[in-house]
Order: sequence, then C-alpha cells, then structure tokens
Amino acid sequence: MKKLSFLLLALLSFQALAQKVPVSGSVKKAMDQIDTVTIRNHIAYLADDKLKGRLPGTEGYQIAVDYVIDQYKKIGVQPGGDPGQYTQKLFLRKTIVDNGSAKAALKDPIGNVDSLVFGKDFMPVPHPLSAKASGEGKLVFVGYGVDIPGLYSDYEGVDVKGKVVVFVSGVPDGIPASTLVSHFSSPGNKMNTAFGKGAVGTILVTMGANFSNSNPVLQSNVALNPQKNTAYGRGFVGNLGFALNGSKSFLTGLFLNSGKNLNQVLADIKARKNSSFEFPFTFSASYSNTHSEFESHNVIGLIPGSDPKLKNEYVVHSAHLDHVGIGRPENGDSIYNGAHDNASGVASLLEIARVYVNGKAKPKRSVLIVMVTAEEMGLVGSAYFAANPSVPKSSIVANVNTDMPTLIAPLLSVVPLGAEHSNLMGNVKFAADYLGLEVEKDPEPEQNRFVRSDQYSFVVSGIPALHIKYGNKSNIPGFDLDKFVKEWRAKYYHRAADGMDGIFNFTAAKTYVQLNFLISYSIANSPAKPLWNPGDLFGAGIN
Repeated sequence: MKKLSFLLLALLSFQALAQKVPVSGSVKKAMDQIDTVTIRNHIAYLADDKLKGRLPGTEGYQIAVDYVIDQYKKIGVQPGGDPGQYTQKLFLRKTIVDNGSAKAALKDPIGNVDSLVFGKDFMPVPHPLSAKASGEGKLVFVGYGVDIPGLYSDYEGVDVKGKVVVFVSGVPDGIPASTLVSHFSSPGNKMNTAFGKGAVGTILVTMGANFSNSNPVLQSNVALNPQKNTAYGRGFVGNLGFALNGSKSFLTGLFLNSGKNLNQVLADIKARKNSSFEFPFTFSASYSNTHSEFESHNVIGLIPGSDPKLKNEYVVHSAHLDHVGIGRPENGDSIYNGAHDNASGVASLLEIARVYVNGKAKPKRSVLIVMVTAEEMGLVGSAYFAANPSVPKSSIVANVNTDMPTLIAPLLSVVPLGAEHSNLMGNVKFAADYLGLEVEKDPEPEQNRFVRSDQYSFVVSGIPALHIKYGNKSNIPGFDLDKFVKEWRAKYYHRAADGMDGIFNFTAAKTYVQLNFLISYSIANSPAKPLWNPGDLFGAGIN
C-alpha cells in the first residue's frame, strides 16, 4: 500500500509539473507584441453592418468565413479542414412542427382513450430526422430522468425499454458541481439517457410554468452528417421516436389516477429517494415535421507541432463565428452585430494564431484554430466538429474555448469553466500566475454557462475542455463589477446594441489573449497529455 501511495503521489506531482513549461524570451516578446489595434480591427470588420449579424446560411456569414480564411493565409496558418481546405462542410437542418398534426392520447387498461390537448397538455419537440414522429408504449414516471454513476439513478428498479418516460425538469439535491448540475439538468442529456435505456419517447414537465402560447412556432436546428442520417446538437437529435414537453396540469392529472401523492413524490426525488413507477396507461403521440437545410462551414486552421511524435496530437482553440442575424428593431437598429458575442472571441483566436506563427512560439503538439458555425443555434457546429473532427478524434488532447470574453473592464481575475474536472486547472493556474491574475469559482452557476458554449460539445465527446470567463475582481474601491456586468449584459447580450460603439477595454483584450495563448502553449508543450481527474463523471464518459 505504501508503494502504491508513493507511485500515486509521484504521478500527481509529475502531472502538476508537466503543466509548467518554460516561457522563452522569444515567446515573451511575441506575447508582449499582441496588438490591440489588430484585435479591434478584426472585431470592427466582423461586427460591421454589411455582415448583417453573421447568421449561418446568409451572405453575411459567408463574408465572415472568407475573412477568417484570408487572415489565416496572411498569418501563415495552414489549412486544417476538409482535405486541402480551410473549411469543414456540414449541413444545417431547420425543423418546424406542423402544429395541426400533433396528437397525443392516454389509453387505460380497459381501452378507454383520453385525447390530450395541444398547447394545453403538451407541446412537441421538433424531430430533426423524421418527417413524422410517432411512438406508443406504457407510461413510466422516472423522476428527474437522470442516471448519475455512483450517486443516484431515477431508472433504478424500472424497465423503460419500449416505453414512454415522463420526467420533471431539474436535478436532485446533492450533485457536487455547478457544471454537473448544468449537464444533468439539460433536456438533451435527459433524452439521450432515456434513449440509452430503450425508451421510445419522452415527456419533459417543467413544474414552475404552464404553456403561455397555445400555438407557438416550434423550431429546432441541428447539423447533419453527409449521409443526413445522424444529427448533432445540444438538444434533441432525433434518436427517439418522439419527444414532448408536458404541462404541470398534465402531470397533475396523471398522478390523480396513480394512487400516489405528487407533492410527496417530488419531495422524495429532490432528496434523492428513488420514486419511479409505471402508470396504468399506454401513451401514444404523433406529429409531422417540415425540414429545410442549407450548407454551412466551420473554418479550421492548422499550426503544425514541432515534436516528431507529439505533432500527431492536437490542442484545439475554438470560437463561434456566427451570431443571430437581423432581429426586432431596437432604437431604429435591427442588425444584431455581435461585436462582443463573438467577434471578440474570433479576434482573440486570430491573434493567438499570429503569436504562434509569427512569434515563433513553436508548440510541440499541433494546434487547431477552429471557428465554428451555428453556436447560437444550439452548439451545432462544435457538436459536429467534436464528433467528426478533421483529425483523428483520439488525437485531440484538449479544447480551449473562447466565447464572449466580455472585454469591458480591467481583467484581474478569471473563471475557468470546466477546468476543475481535469488537470487543465494546472495549465490555467500556471498561465494566470504568470500574468498575475486570480482564479475564481463561477460567480453565476445559475446561468448554466458551462452547457451554453462550445466547450460542452468537446466535454461530452470525452475531450477535456475549458472556457475562460471574466471574474469579479476590481481595482476600483467600492465598485461592484458583478452588478456592472449584469447591467451590461441586459443591454448588450443578443441585442442590437452589441456593436463597436459599445464598451470595450482593449487592455483587457490583450491580457485575455495572453492568458488563452499561455494555456494552450503549456498544454502543447507538456510531455503528458491532459487527464480527467480520478473518478470525474465527465471523464467516465457520461453523455
């Protein structure tokens, strides 16, 4: 046992040391020469009105693609997409439900049928692969619909194969990390779990609200593989026969005829007391979907590694190139330029690429600079790339994602979302210490930011990943940076106001680029590849 403990200690010590790499004079000089004027110019071009908000499928998004390719060429970044190309082609599919076709019904053991009401009892989730979604099976209540290895499972004691499961939003108490709460509360994750257990359909009930619009436009977006038989995205990807949202009144009605007390069951599952059971009903549902699709592209540059062996492994920098396009006019402006979200992130990666190539910061591992499409449509471009990368998937060792750096105040502390699950935290601390920055915990776990940016696509594909967000430290006595950021977000986030005439702190932008560069540089030059923490649930392959 002593020998084993010694070996474990040695291994952990090696991993900690492996994240600290020498920063040579030439690398330091390259970092010092990061150009805030260049960063501003990139943002200004990508956030210009002529790009009309960079919505995928529009001329404005193609202009952004062409701009990034041109910058890759000027910098000296090699093509890293489809063979010989800077782009990776994918198809984006929009799905809209035909509301009038939607039907759902309950049948009791003696054959009585109760038809449910669209817009009152249920709403369909668009099915991205089937023109007509349908299914039928025994109805089973499975609590929150979560299955957490070694901690708790709502599926214990029930067989849902060939059945329809109904679950409520949220997660039980006692899940240890905010990132895990975000993951396990995700509807897409719950649907995938149900499918893995053999269910034919799902019904998600949000207890806090009933439907406010009885005839909404029900729409979703996914990426498709070339054969168009597999979908990728954060939400429902079509692996079930159907998926519905159910109302609180629908669930209340089910429990009235179940012999169980709904409030007691909800209290029990919150306390992690398994309360799953089969209702005495058969549930059926069907609805039609209209599909339309168009071609889009991720834009990928390659910086080859210098080590004969390690160059066959890759560190991925990612940022989303798209924004939301043209929307509701605000103060006479209908173009949602996305200067902060995420032209600033794209600009950061272009400058990181320039440091690597022109600053002669030779990484031992290769580096991919990946600008993904359709993040605003549900992490669609990154989900496609993470599942179908342009290099062997097993060769990707880490992802450093950049989304809306929020460059509006001096950058004195940072929040590395996701880094706590692997020894990437060591790389973050190395880079932060070098720059004199503090590392903080997520100040807003309720925002579920971990599952709302592209690093999540890599994590659920088994690749250690992180996303650097701003912290709350300020150098102005009495200044509440957290309050300031929330007020700023309310005015600028996904609003027409997010243009170049908004608030920018380009000194913070330089620090942000230096930090993200140093994180990837330390990963690329460490002898050992990043590892998930022992026993970490993401490292165990949850998805």
